[in-house]
Amino acid sequence: MTEARALRILHVDSERTWRGGERQVLELMRRQRARGDEPHLAAPRGSALLSRAVSEGFAGHAVPMRGAWDLGSALALADLHRRLRPDVVHWHAARAHALGAIAAQLAPGPARVLSRRVDFPVRGSAGSRLLYGLRRDATIAISEGVREALVQSGLDPSSIDVVRSGIDLTPFDAPFDRSAIRSRLGTREGDFLVLQVAALAPHKSQKDLLDAARIVLAERPEARIWIAGEGILRDELEQQHRRLDLGDRVRLLGFRDDVPDLLKAADLFCVSSYLEGMGTATLDAMAVGLPVVATRVGGIPEIVEDGVTGLLVPPRDPEALAGAILALARDPARRQSMGREARERVRAFSADRTEEETRRVYLKAIGAVD
Repeated sequence: MTEARALRILHVDSERTWRGGERQVLELMRRQRARGDEPHLAAPRGSALLSRAVSEGFAGHAVPMRGAWDLGSALALADLHRRLRPDVVHWHAARAHALGAIAAQLAPGPARVLSRRVDFPVRGSAGSRLLYGLRRDATIAISEGVREALVQSGLDPSSIDVVRSGIDLTPFDAPFDRSAIRSRLGTREGDFLVLQVAALAPHKSQKDLLDAARIVLAERPEARIWIAGEGILRDELEQQHRRLDLGDRVRLLGFRDDVPDLLKAADLFCVSSYLEGMGTATLDAMAVGLPVVATRVGGIPEIVEDGVTGLLVPPRDPEALAGAILALARDPARRQSMGREARERVRAFSADRTEEETRRVYLKAIGAVD
């Protein structure tokens, strides 16, 4: 076997909504196809990733994936192993891992690769111990923070490859009219716009951002804080928003398909998570040239250099979060300098590099390289 030969890859993703992990799968598949490899996708029918992949001409295979131990779905995946005869099967989420591992026991053959995107230790349940005890040929961590969580869970450090998430940088190279975009979005030139793009999920900790917003608005009434994303915490966050009387200066925007324009309109990007594998939305913000205020968790310090491309604060500390936002609100020159540095820093996190490093993991897993 040689590095030059085309690979057939079966990606398995069990998530139904569109989030950062699903975006990474699609970016990876695009680059694999461009290289000449043959990526396939197994995902639930109607999932956002499957719909987008099929619309782009990828081979999609609908598998229900109703639960981690859904035997019917495991049998369907095993049938795909037999029919497609992939070189590699690549699991991209916890449920996909569980079902894929069962399928690999029923129909062995392809090399087994797992991507881990979350920076908390593997659960210590009997099911998790069994699952992680089954053979994998490679485990990919998307950051050193995720790798450390896996090591703390008992995985052999030598079995883990760090392949950092990356984004398509091309769209961010085009010039844009920031004033026109702000006007179209209803933001006045004097407003100081803080943006977050994240699912409304507990570990993203928008609760802390809303508490921080109250502090920020007390000093900077011209501040505007927008949170783009949807999720299970919407009702709880709306109640907190009303309780804090934040008014229209803080907006829960819901899911948006114009995130690039939101980023181009913003003055500052904010990450309030207490767990974060890496965060491709942060990379997008840096590619636009935004300074970042973020929590010092997971893979965030690997992309945001404290004092250079942004400011890092402890997690679950609204006062510290507010203090960092206010520090940059008071200092436009510092924001501009950080934004320039951010645009340079993000060049190290391209989707092209992610694909190249992932392929090296594949080749090692199938025994094509040492």
